[in-house]
Amino acid sequence: MRISRIKLVNWKNFKEADVELKHRAFIVGPNASGKSNFLDAIRFLRDIVRQGGSLQEAVRIRDGVSKIRCVAARRNSDITIRSRNNEYRRHT
Repeated sequence: MRISRIKLVNWKNFKEADVELKHRAFIVGPNASGKSNFLDAIRFLRDIVRQGGSLQEAVRIRDGVSKIRCVAARRNSDITIRSRNNEYRRHT
């Protein structure tokens, strides 16, 4: 299975982002543009679903909800990560 799309709302420095991912993705940009925060959203999903993982553990690893919520999130303080997963099949 692979993530083919990820939508972030109020995640760290992203008030909102919606990114479609192809089979190969390169994340480039200037310093402090959110590359590491985008990758951390994917790691967050991994931390939730891995063996022994949980939502509480994934949040704890990141030092709590206040550390992952976007500072600009004043009206809607909910944090949302949505992903679309497509089963990956290698054709030979």
